[in-house]
Amino acid sequence: MAGRLEGKVCIITGTSSGMGAETARVFAREGAKVVGAARRADKGEQIFEEIRAEGGEGIFVQCDILKLEDLDNLVNTCIKEYGRVDVLINNAGTGNFFNIHEMDLEHDFEWTFDLFARSSWYLSKLVLPYMMEQRKGDILFTLSTAAIEGVPQGSAYSGAKAAVSRLSKAIAMGYGKYDIRSNTLMPGLITTELSDPGGPMEQLQVPYIPLHRPGTTKEIAEAYVFLASDECRFCTGIDLIVDGGNKAGLLYPTPEGTDLFPDEA
Repeated sequence: MAGRLEGKVCIITGTSSGMGAETARVFAREGAKVVGAARRADKGEQIFEEIRAEGGEGIFVQCDILKLEDLDNLVNTCIKEYGRVDVLINNAGTGNFFNIHEMDLEHDFEWTFDLFARSSWYLSKLVLPYMMEQRKGDILFTLSTAAIEGVPQGSAYSGAKAAVSRLSKAIAMGYGKYDIRSNTLMPGLITTELSDPGGPMEQLQVPYIPLHRPGTTKEIAEAYVFLASDECRFCTGIDLIVDGGNKAGLLYPTPEGTDLFPDEA
């Protein structure tokens, strides 16, 4: 079904590759006007050239989410171009992992929290007045299942993602009276340039995923379409896990030669 986001103006960060790029494509196909943002201008512009060639509408804005002036420019450009903002997806970021005892406060810990938590808080602060005036809007965040579990060498990454989950719930509680919703999406293992098909991340995690495969960027984009659409208007303050069932329970490696669950009794 096309047109589920018809006419909505959507800011999406991290659109030069991976989940952000695919979400921009899918949103444009669903009728949204997409304002994409990323540091890599060449790749970002290419994505939006492809979107426009397919008949979609959107513009790309070069943006480093660590720079507050770039975030100001992103929102100002969106308002100047389209006059409103209906959806914000705080998606940009990367994985970074350190042993706690080896971490540098500024270059590891503070950098990670600025990348995820500060940028998400600041962009949300910028768009909220427009959404309040419109009396409608959606603020969404790409998190990770790391936000709800301990990750070896991922203290700052998991902590920052968990902080954004609570930011989302605070927005949901404080701005629901304006019909502004706030939700997060928590992907599990997704095939992107950071997790190659058949690579070590897949080899490590797939045995513990009930669907026995990684997810795709298109599956993440389609989940975002639902969260941003009017089909989902009574849903706010949630963390939507999209992980093939990985967090549904515990899976253990089956000892070689053992069939714990035979097909026939």
